[in-house]
Amino acid sequence: MVMASDEIEPGNGAAPDSHITDALDRLARELVLEGWTAIPTYKGAQPTLHVFDRDVPHLGESIALAPGAEAGTWWYRSSMGEDLAPHTKPSQAAEKIARILVPYVTAIQAARTHHQHPRSGLRPPMRLDHAAIITELQQRFPDVVCWWGAYTGEWWALLPGGTRWRLVSASDPGDLVQIIAEARSRR
Repeated sequence: MVMASDEIEPGNGAAPDSHITDALDRLARELVLEGWTAIPTYKGAQPTLHVFDRDVPHLGESIALAPGAEAGTWWYRSSMGEDLAPHTKPSQAAEKIARILVPYVTAIQAARTHHQHPRSGLRPPMRLDHAAIITELQQRFPDVVCWWGAYTGEWWALLPGGTRWRLVSASDPGDLVQIIAEARSRR
């Protein structure tokens, strides 16, 4: 069966990887047109698209495709589990991603103009493998917000804990995984 580029075959709930990556590629094109950086991570259990502002690369969203309630309908889903838009409406998903990220990016950029971090000349740059590691961490711990701190050069996580969240950091992703696992075992 030949399918249009925006159709995902109904059936057992699983979409072929090529249709998922095609939908994520359409979203990436929309995001790039709006000035965002979009890096696909199509290896692994679930293809994702990491989206961030080039001036604030340590903060972003990992977008996946998830089955909707109706057969053949798939949704762009944020790393926090929010359904953004059907797979047939990548521009609508791009708008929602911008609404999620813009307040944080703006706050970080504003803070930079008022405060110069003492280690600013020593900080390591964001690397493409950081985006892949962030995606893996968020897939492994979907309720935890993870990122790499460009100013600190450390890996960070925001752990849910009832009405209070806990902020933790580690020098490498393996240590961060251990900290998250230990925190979860104490719940």
